[in-house]
Amino acid sequence: MSEEKSISFIKKVKNTVNVIYNYGIEEGLILGVHQSPVYGIKLHQRKEKVPDIFSLEEIKKFLYEARRLDNPWYPIWATALLTGMRNGELYALEWDDVDFENNIVRVSKSFNKRMNKTKETKGGYWRHVPMSPELRNLFLTLRSSSTIKFVLPRFREWQRGNQSPVLKTFLFGIGLPKIKFHALRACFATQLLAKGTPPAIVMKICGWRDLKTMEFYIRVAGVDEKGATDCLKVLPSEAEVLENVVNLFGVN
Repeated sequence: MSEEKSISFIKKVKNTVNVIYNYGIEEGLILGVHQSPVYGIKLHQRKEKVPDIFSLEEIKKFLYEARRLDNPWYPIWATALLTGMRNGELYALEWDDVDFENNIVRVSKSFNKRMNKTKETKGGYWRHVPMSPELRNLFLTLRSSSTIKFVLPRFREWQRGNQSPVLKTFLFGIGLPKIKFHALRACFATQLLAKGTPPAIVMKICGWRDLKTMEFYIRVAGVDEKGATDCLKVLPSEAEVLENVVNLFGVN
């Protein structure tokens, strides 16, 4: 479990097991046991890893190759990188959610693979994503040939939750590092931050309410640290070194 779930999730499970067992023992419902099976277990915080995300050049190469090879997943990948929407939100996106007049995308629902139905977003609230000129052109192209209410094409692999293996296979074929589908959302956020978009705006567009999540992506983008060391000018210049050499040998 520890390799698949977050520390916070495991702690919640541990606490729940403790509460159930303690209640059962005190009420005499659990016999022959004197303490919870997870009593005394210590959870160690996992080391934070730098996320696998693409640079701007890698993003451009990825989308270029996907379009050049006419990959059917191209519209999905491009939309993910241009909106920062979650996988389930992309799957549930309908044409009624796209406002071409005001150039916004309304994100109000998400597809849940386990329940096999559409529900509210992860945060439980709707939000607006600005539609860039590139995204608008992409959507207009899709709209011109669309015969269904959904914006993006339907694939069996996608419905079954296999979007990451499909992505990794394609990336391997074009010589790019393999990343998870969810990392496309991280690419969107870090590129906006790197271009100077205020963190509060990025947070609003992506639908994050947790400041820790936003702070994490700010660190990944390096926007807080950018230029901070430019004032450290301590290395000798070539002219200074050459002057010292000349003086050493007494050359006029």
